[in-house]
Amino acid sequence: MRDDNVGDKMNIKELTNKYIMNTYGRFDLALVKGDGVTLFDENGKSYIDFASGIAVNNLGYNNKVINSAIMEQLGKLIHVSNYFYTEPQGLLAEKLCRNSFADKVFFCNSGTESVEGAIKLARIFAKKFSKKGHKIITMQNSFHGRTFGALSATGQQKYHNGFEPLLEGFTYVKFNDITDIENLVKSQEYCAVIVEPIQGEGGVNIAGKDYIKRLRELTFKNDILLIFDEVQVGLGRTGKLFAYMNFDVEPDIMTLAKPLAGGLPIGAVLAKDEVAGAFEPGNHASTFGGGPLVLAAANAFFDEIMKDGFLDDVLQKGDYISLKLNDLKAEFPKLIKDIRTIGLISAIEFYDLKARDIAIKLIENGFLTTAVQDKVLRLTPPLIIAKNEIDLIINAVSLVLKNIT
Repeated sequence: MRDDNVGDKMNIKELTNKYIMNTYGRFDLALVKGDGVTLFDENGKSYIDFASGIAVNNLGYNNKVINSAIMEQLGKLIHVSNYFYTEPQGLLAEKLCRNSFADKVFFCNSGTESVEGAIKLARIFAKKFSKKGHKIITMQNSFHGRTFGALSATGQQKYHNGFEPLLEGFTYVKFNDITDIENLVKSQEYCAVIVEPIQGEGGVNIAGKDYIKRLRELTFKNDILLIFDEVQVGLGRTGKLFAYMNFDVEPDIMTLAKPLAGGLPIGAVLAKDEVAGAFEPGNHASTFGGGPLVLAAANAFFDEIMKDGFLDDVLQKGDYISLKLNDLKAEFPKLIKDIRTIGLISAIEFYDLKARDIAIKLIENGFLTTAVQDKVLRLTPPLIIAKNEIDLIINAVSLVLKNIT
């Protein structure tokens, strides 16, 4: 029986707990508004955001340029099928290709979907051109998404539990260790290697430059495609437009998603012409992918991060937060095991402390972060974060740790 007044009888948390499937380990916090790098809960309390909706809100909240682009497009066209052409789609595809290694783009709705598209593209390329097998090499401790293809590519058992059998055809090897790959790529069974240049969900594990270069050499030599998953770390997060630019190599395929449309759902598969040519009409599709409303927001986002000095500013702030975090490690050498930072994605790894416990304490102090792995606290603030706001969270973490000791 429908109760039209149910919203008046329950608060946000009660409604969610009663009617939403229990798939998220939610914090006890209901957010209702955001502006810049600040979020506000239902009681009006403010929080400085160092999570960015899991590295999505790279330009923060209530961004006027993105809002204006959305409002303008709302008055024109929200959705039309991909059997027709739209201006926002063509414009964004051109921008992505002109500023990357790629020649062609496929648009979808999420990071998971972009990985699915990359897997399909790699396999059909092998069938049509390289004549390799269907198997793909992927990394231990990786994360590529939740659907069965992307989940099967993910090298973390905790995400697999309960969903077996997974899709056949994925081999997990050690991240940042070329030894196993050197032998596997010689086999005709493998058509691709997929790797995150920085493992975000794995704990902000940063690949070595020599490792990535060797990976590129091996895949090229053995006619195997190299796929970079940049869903979390692309589009300015590392201080470069794309993470691969930190390693002086180019992949054959790259996946993008999270920040690309300023918070609206989007994903993209980028590829070189010779690889993208494996797709023909009917091979792959998306009903909503590349829709004009979302792409209008994405064009506005991309134009903003491409402005002169924007990425240089991210690099400077990345250096600053790295310095401050390492000072924090020196202050608490018995609690903090490691600091890992590139651009504005950072990890604080603890010896024994639970990252979620620290995240809860920081919420109480007005800061939002993300707990990844058991003992790793991740910081992914909006790229517009200010240095004084970095100082504030460093002081807050210090205070939390002092109270623990």
